[in-house]
Order: sequence, then C-alpha cells, then structure tokens
Amino acid sequence: MTNQSLFNLTFIALAASVAGILLIAFRKPKSIVASRYVEPDRLFQVLVANVRGHTEFEVIVDIDHSRLGAQAGSPMPPSHVLIWSDPRLEADILSINPVAAVDLPMRILAYEDQATGRAAVIYNSYEFVARRHSLPEDSLLREGYESAVSKLTQGIPDVAIMMFDSDDMPDTGLVTLKSPHDFETTKKRIQSAIHARSDTVDFGEVDFAARSKAHGIELRSLQLILFGGPGPGGKAMASAPTLGLDAFCQKLLIWQDKDGTVYVTFNNLLALAERQGVSGGLPLRVINRRLKEGFSRALEP
Repeated sequence: MTNQSLFNLTFIALAASVAGILLIAFRKPKSIVASRYVEPDRLFQVLVANVRGHTEFEVIVDIDHSRLGAQAGSPMPPSHVLIWSDPRLEADILSINPVAAVDLPMRILAYEDQATGRAAVIYNSYEFVARRHSLPEDSLLREGYESAVSKLTQGIPDVAIMMFDSDDMPDTGLVTLKSPHDFETTKKRIQSAIHARSDTVDFGEVDFAARSKAHGIELRSLQLILFGGPGPGGKAMASAPTLGLDAFCQKLLIWQDKDGTVYVTFNNLLALAERQGVSGGLPLRVINRRLKEGFSRALEP
C-alpha cells in the first residue's frame, strides 16, 4: 500500500471520527414520554395536599424542572420541587444563624430515581441543615423539623422516600460576597444582574425578616431571591435530577450583619453535586462560574 493510500485511509477514519463526535454533540435530546411523569406527579400531588392540609404550613412555589426544561429545549427526567414553609420553625432556626436561610424555606423533590427508574421523593435532613450552618444541638428544633417533614410525607410509601448518602458539605458549599453598598442598593444591583440574562426565570422572593417578625422574632434585613434558567438548568440536571432539590432553582440570600455590613450568599453548585454524589459536568460548571462572576461584577463600587 502506498503512502498516499495510507494517508487517504487515515484521513477518512479521522473525518468519520470527527463526524461522529459532531453528531453526538448536536443530536437533539430525546423528549420524555408522558408515562414517565405519572408516578412522580402522583407523589407530588400528595405532598402539595399535605402542605395545604396543615394550617401552619404554606406553599411558597413549585417548580417543574422537567417540563420547564423541555419547553426551553433541554428535556430531562421528571424532577419537580416543592418549596414550602413552616414559618415558626424557620424563624427559630434563623434567630440562631440567619445564613441558614439559604436552605429555607424547606424543600422536597418528587423525581424519577435514575438507579431504579421509579418515582421517589427526597429532602434534606435536619442533620444536614444543622451541620452546614453550625446549629447547636437543640432537641426542640430537631423535633420540630422532623415532625414537619413527617406531616409532609404522610401517605408517601416508605420505599419511595430517599435520603442522600452524606449530610456533609465541603467547606459548607457556600459562596459569600461582601457588598460595599447598603441593603436596598445591593438588592437592586443583584436583581439587575439576574434579569440581564434572557434565559432567566424569576420564581419569587422570601422576606424572612418580615415573616419572622409575625412570630415575635426580630431579624436584621434578610431576603432570599429565587431564580433560574430552565434551559441551562435542564442540561445540568439531565443525568442528575436530584440537583433540582438544592442547585435549581438558584437561591441567593441578601443579608445584613450586626454592624450593618451587607453580604450576598449563594450555593456553590459543584459542592452540592459532590455532596449528592452526582456529576458536576460542564453545564453545571458553566452556570457555577457565571453566578460568581456575574454577582461579583454587580457588587463592584
């Protein structure tokens, strides 16, 4: 065989390989068939009914990651988070450590478990919240949290209730930026940075200081902004739908310390993925970097 023939064969093989890679890269993701939603939806409705069946609880927002992702061109397995509140319990926790508001209001996810293909629900244990935010051992707080979760999951089969393997986080998994501005200016700048991206959806705000005051607990300014991008988020959750519990939607906390200094705190998404034991792939890394860089610029003097 001549050198020219070898060159031609090598070129053909290389071209075929590149074509294969491009085909995979640009292949349209498969849509989720309707039957896969049936059982996760059923579990989700049980959760919603349980919240509404207790006057001390409140639905804050529910986010159907999978269907929103599909609408944005990023289909992913069923994953539907319920953000719900026990205002009195939250006020008691935040009176100890206001930064715990990153993990409040409480959340529970109805999703399709990738290991079994079955519908399941998952939530964060009190142990996780206590460890992450250095809460002291308090039997009343623990009992209150676990009682609330028990009421929420009533009617959910035990086999469908999943827990994460670890309650530990690397270095708490939080990013905190110091703001040179007052609280309201900081909030306006952060909101402008969030709304500057066309793929972002606003899921609401939670004013913990106002909510806690209604229960006789005075807190310094403390507000949580909920937002996300269904398209990028769907790509990041395609192989890890449990990220829909904590990483998506994003939760950005604006808070003030006793000296009046204002801070912005949000999750390190890669740390959340590590804690869950799921992939921290390129889409998640891109979103993680975008958040830190975008909010750092927004707070510049």
